[in-house]
Amino acid sequence: MKASDLKMLERWSEELDGVLTMPDLKVLFGDQTEAALYKKLQRFIDAEVLVKVKRGVYARPDASLAAIAGRVVPDCYVSLGTILARHAAIGAVPARRIQAIRVGRPRVFSCALGAIEFLSIRPALFFGFTEDGGVRYATLEKAYLDACYYVWRGRRLSFDVAEDVNVERLSRDRIDAYLRRYSPPFVSFFTELCRYG
Repeated sequence: MKASDLKMLERWSEELDGVLTMPDLKVLFGDQTEAALYKKLQRFIDAEVLVKVKRGVYARPDASLAAIAGRVVPDCYVSLGTILARHAAIGAVPARRIQAIRVGRPRVFSCALGAIEFLSIRPALFFGFTEDGGVRYATLEKAYLDACYYVWRGRRLSFDVAEDVNVERLSRDRIDAYLRRYSPPFVSFFTELCRYG
């Protein structure tokens, strides 16, 4: 492997949060045949400079699962326990597993760096996130509402939404604004379960 190729890869991958797609790599390495590009990629993988995430998506071993989620499913946002733990509203969650929300079918995506669980939500409830470095993250309040919403729909989580979440960290005004977009049955469930009223 050429030192110049490695240097270019390191520089570009830094700018792309450690996750590169085939179009990124084609631009990076110029007018190479597809076979030559795959050969070069294999050398990076063999040297453990890159990990194959899936066909056409590669990542540095230190890339975050959130950055990978944003490249695998661009129209998603990271939420639930991942965000609650990030804001110290709950205890730790598994480091190599995150949950993200998308409109569309739910699925679990696994690679050598960990697992991403994509949960499905109605288009009307796909809101309440900010973007940072090309990755969407739920606000703390939306992550909490998402957790409650999935519990309401019968999903089991690794934490108890009524007991384990430090609700004092949440903005009541933001929760109230977000609740206006949910159905009355969910709002009743949320108010009763979370002693929020």
